[in-house]
Amino acid sequence: MAESYLPFLAAARRLAADGVPLKATVGLTPVLCEQLRDPRFPASFRRYAAHRVAAARRDLGASDGPPAGLALHWIAFYEEARRAFDALGGDLLSGFAALEEKGAIELISSAATHGFLPLLPTDAAISRQLDVGLACHERHFGRRPRGLWLPECAYRPAGPWLSPADGRSEERRGIADFLVERGIGHTFVETHLVTGRRSSHAYGASDGLHAGPAGAEGASGEARGEEADGAGARDPASGTGRSPHRVWSVTAAGGSLAVLARDPATSERVWSGMVGYPGDPWYLEFHRKHAPGGLRYWRVTDSGGPLDGKEPWDPARAAERVAAHAAHFVSLVEEVAAEEERPAVVAAMFDFELFGHWWFEGVAFLEAVFRRLASGARDVVPATSAEAVVAAGEPEPIDLPAGSWGRGGDFRVWSSGATVPYWREVERGERRLAEVLALDPELAPAAARQLLLLQASDWPFLVENGSAADYAQRRIARHAGALATLAALARRRGRRTPSDGRQLARLARRDRLFAPELEAPGLT
Repeated sequence: MAESYLPFLAAARRLAADGVPLKATVGLTPVLCEQLRDPRFPASFRRYAAHRVAAARRDLGASDGPPAGLALHWIAFYEEARRAFDALGGDLLSGFAALEEKGAIELISSAATHGFLPLLPTDAAISRQLDVGLACHERHFGRRPRGLWLPECAYRPAGPWLSPADGRSEERRGIADFLVERGIGHTFVETHLVTGRRSSHAYGASDGLHAGPAGAEGASGEARGEEADGAGARDPASGTGRSPHRVWSVTAAGGSLAVLARDPATSERVWSGMVGYPGDPWYLEFHRKHAPGGLRYWRVTDSGGPLDGKEPWDPARAAERVAAHAAHFVSLVEEVAAEEERPAVVAAMFDFELFGHWWFEGVAFLEAVFRRLASGARDVVPATSAEAVVAAGEPEPIDLPAGSWGRGGDFRVWSSGATVPYWREVERGERRLAEVLALDPELAPAAARQLLLLQASDWPFLVENGSAADYAQRRIARHAGALATLAALARRRGRRTPSDGRQLARLARRDRLFAPELEAPGLT
């Protein structure tokens, strides 16, 4: 909130005041929207901002504190964040909705809890993730989105599907079918799904269909972010020759789905902390923090060097680097576009929190890019994704293979030997929801909520890469255990005890999201 979203809204206001066009597609996921509009949130954010200001004031007076100017910088930063939040009435989403009304941004949604759609065990599970997510977006913004972000950029065409729980095979509908029938006009995929089919199958094996979950690679490490760029490189022996700088379409039951592929050149420059802009020596270092307040006062210095070797941050020098990198980025887009024989679509796609949170100067970089584009970039016109699709005319239909933006370009990060127990819990959860629906429909919304939370793609990701596996396992156990409890309560319908009532009340207090959607007929 303080480092990414509020600064972005402030940058948008400055651009508008100066007559500089802003065009961006912004994905606000259903869970994030529910968090930001939770009635508990405004007071929590105000406490957070006050805590950061107090930490900076303590650092200002400490004998071993940072340079006074840097502590004053953070005091001003968080006081401004609190003022900006109050100016919105504590409702961040209203700020984004206003930008969409003005045509500056296009808001898109995603699956309800970012479930890994290609691996979910049933078509009903995919439908539930999409229906709840889209209905939630419509409730918060008053309209259905035209585009949708596929969790983990994960796509699967119609055809054989392999269970990550036990390796069984079934014929399944393709992901595009689900989107088209819900009125979604476009989505986004990783580069290699358009430019070249991977030599390994999406389920993880190198020849033929994966015979069982134990055959998938289970190595640890990052799956997203800068390493995803490596996944985007096509296999030369199986490259399609198709450009990632065009809008393509996928034919689905009932219509077609426009597809935009991630541009690899701009991705590397913005994602990578090693060869990209965020690793510049003058930018704020993310990992070194001053105790006890946790504020940051050092610059990257050397992206491969030790934390105790970091030198003090200089915001003025960082601002100079922002201007230089914005100019380089625009020239890079110009070069990419010039290489195409026809008008190019350069889809630069990033996690929002990269800008401001992970890369503190990232929001200033975005603002500088739009100013540079407005000042006379050669043949580059910023557009939202829906505008780009319309401008492209009738896109050429193609067949897309299965894949994701994870390591290896396939599903291995989410489907490996380490994640088999997780997927067995997901399949068990689907059966428990069906049992609750049959025995006690009044408990179905609560059971569906726990199942959606269990299906979040973060849990198998964290289990497989080992970075926070213990936390992921606790969350898996928490939601699977809640489902088991609800199924047991459904079997005792009419014979519940006061203790059962207290247990239901605790679940309702702990997990509150999607209440209107899950109460609606058919969405469970």
